[in-house]
Parts: sequence; structure tokens; C-alpha cells
Amino acid sequence: MKTGQRLWTRDELLLTINLSCKTPFGQIHKGNPAIIQLAGLLNRTLSSVTYKLVNFASLDPNLDRVGMANVSHLDRQVWREFYADWSGRALEVSVCWRKPTT
Repeated sequence: MKTGQRLWTRDELLLTINLSCKTPFGQIHKGNPAIIQLAGLLNRTLSSVTYKLVNFASLDPNLDRVGMANVSHLDRQVWREFYADWSGRALEVSVCWRKPTT
């Protein structure tokens, strides 16, 4: 891990995967207002949120896209959990939106 780099939390990943479900692949870019809002909420750079969205896109079997090569174990775990229980994770995401960020 690089100096000053912060690992992603499960809550941050849930919020990001939720956004990935709502964002067509072609709209994943730094100028997207929803990505700007999420980056601000998470206190992360636009680049880091955008890269994470592309990582999640690489896990989506419905997309014929190759994402980034840096998909973490936690990314894969959250992806599996989210897609195994849409309604449960959607509720969890709504709770994450209301939590204060650290």
C-alpha cells in the first residue's frame, strides 16, 4: 500500500456498488455528478471512485467489458453478497448513506 493510501471499507464498497448498478458503463467518468457526489461523501478522489466502479464493472457477467486488474478480495466478496441478496444489501446501502463518514 502506498504512503497515505487508505483501504476501502465494506460500507464504502456497498455505496459504490450501488452506484455501479445505476450507472451505465459509458457514464463512468469523472464528470458524472453522481460520482462527484459519492467521492465527496466518501472523502475519496474522483479517480479512486471511478476506478472502483470500473473494477465492479469487470465483475459483472452481463457486461462485455474488461475492467481494471486490481479487483480486491473484498471487492469480490461485496459483489457476491450484493448480488446474492439485492433487497438486503439495498437496505444496508440506505443505512450507509445516513452514517457519518470518518
